[in-house]
Amino acid sequence: MWSTIKLFLGLRPRAWVEIAGLVGLMLLITATYVGQGLLIADLLSKAFSSGDIGGLLASLAVIGVLQLARIGLIVLRDWWAPKVSARVKEAVREGLTLKLMEIGPGQAQRMRTGDLQSTLVDSVELLDPLVGRFVPAVVASVLGSWLASVYVIAVDPVVGLVVLVCALLAPLSKLFGEQAIRERGGRWMVSYRGMYSESLDAVQGMGTLKAFNASGRRGREMVERGEAFCRDSIRLMIAWCGTSSIGALMVPIGTAAAVGLGAWHAATGAVSVAGLFTILMLTRETFRPMTELEAAYHSAYYAIPAGRAVADVLRLEPDARDTAETIPELRQNPPGLEFRALRFCYPTRKVPALDGFDLNVAPGERVAIVGRSGAGKSTVLGLMMRYFDVDAGSIRVDGREISEFPLANLRSLIGVVAQDTYLFHGTVRENLLLAKPDATDEEIRRAVTAAQAVDFISRLPQGFDTIVGERGLKLSGGERQRIAIARALLKDAPVLILDEPTSSIDAANEAEITQALGDLTRGRTTIIIAHRLSTVRDADRIVVMDSGRVAEFGSHPDLLARKGLYAELVATQTGVPA
Repeated sequence: MWSTIKLFLGLRPRAWVEIAGLVGLMLLITATYVGQGLLIADLLSKAFSSGDIGGLLASLAVIGVLQLARIGLIVLRDWWAPKVSARVKEAVREGLTLKLMEIGPGQAQRMRTGDLQSTLVDSVELLDPLVGRFVPAVVASVLGSWLASVYVIAVDPVVGLVVLVCALLAPLSKLFGEQAIRERGGRWMVSYRGMYSESLDAVQGMGTLKAFNASGRRGREMVERGEAFCRDSIRLMIAWCGTSSIGALMVPIGTAAAVGLGAWHAATGAVSVAGLFTILMLTRETFRPMTELEAAYHSAYYAIPAGRAVADVLRLEPDARDTAETIPELRQNPPGLEFRALRFCYPTRKVPALDGFDLNVAPGERVAIVGRSGAGKSTVLGLMMRYFDVDAGSIRVDGREISEFPLANLRSLIGVVAQDTYLFHGTVRENLLLAKPDATDEEIRRAVTAAQAVDFISRLPQGFDTIVGERGLKLSGGERQRIAIARALLKDAPVLILDEPTSSIDAANEAEITQALGDLTRGRTTIIIAHRLSTVRDADRIVVMDSGRVAEFGSHPDLLARKGLYAELVATQTGVPA
């Protein structure tokens, strides 16, 4: 738990100072209680020994001042603590965002969207009581109890030591139940994330569930998950309460022991009456910080497992590390590409996706990569962009290993038009400017004209300022693809990768998209990854992949004449025997 808290506070170093300030406030609050206790003890002692009304009134006035000061300190603490935790949460969110950008899609796509979303939103929000209340309470309570008990020790060493031991045993007793809480907290977090992910899946796939009459079944499954989450929540609360009750027993045990020993020592003359009153008053104030710590501990029920889930993401290490410091200059523009003896296996699979893949692409050449599903075509794109690194072999751009390029620089050299075009919820213009934030209106106009997107954009309600909706769902597949092509044109990268660029396009739009792609590839080193073979016939060279390696290559007529794997693929798609 403490390593997790240290990780969060490390994201905002100033938080250490702010939490120290909160600890100081809490110690001042404890000091007002201790001062009040001493004054009450003095009042009782005077009331029994003399009738000095003036002294009593003065003490009562000071007690009133201490109470007013305490109210002000508590208001200040309650105003400041949420601000401290809010700033830490802001730093944690920023750290999570940077971490996700660092690990990239290669690792992020192996996680469930619902799991990530619950961690990024809900788990971070749960950190409030952990950072703003529990952490400062631990330090302030231990110091406050120790300082109060020192005064009791000065009055009666035996009673003071008993009080101190019982006060410190209260928080230490929680360590004995830490393992049970950790295990049950982990199960609670897994159950919560699972329920969150299943709910998100059900909402996103509502149409599919209705189409297959599966909504009732999925609803019952979600009810079962909800019941399991309820059981895990109850088990976690039982573990918390069981652990807390042991510590809570220390308060009445220590109080009873202090009162009993103090009364005995007063009866035997070892302690004066004034000393007995001091013991009675300060014993309560010694245990008061521990009572407040107990309340803070309870408020952090779900913050601790949520914090561990956030920390797990923050501790992820990227598959591809950015170690290059200088930006190499291109000797040729566009550059050539070399893939040498590539071998790569996904962590979730046993069979390698690439196994001895070799390919040289000359500067400005258009090479098409085709093959059956699972042959390893799209893996080439992931390795080229360094979403993950090869297990063996090398990839070179312009004769240099891609690891010699800083990641940002490497990816600036590559434009991508993917089969699943992702548009963000925003305007057409905002989605285009992802490629070049400082692009002028004239540059945008040229790009959309070359992508043959001018006509449909002009028909949109607000033109370039039209909101495209989540994932661009307000646009058709062909319109989304044209925007993707315009975005790649705007980026103007010397290397272009087209990953199934027409797979989701109908025949009516395919001719226009193909023409736009032809304009896009002109003057660029291009790799076209495709299932639909009609889009690769004009490529300078066609490479056929099978089982993660190159099976054959050549031009479209040459490959047909060989009557090999490419001819079989053509025959399968056209229905005409090779």
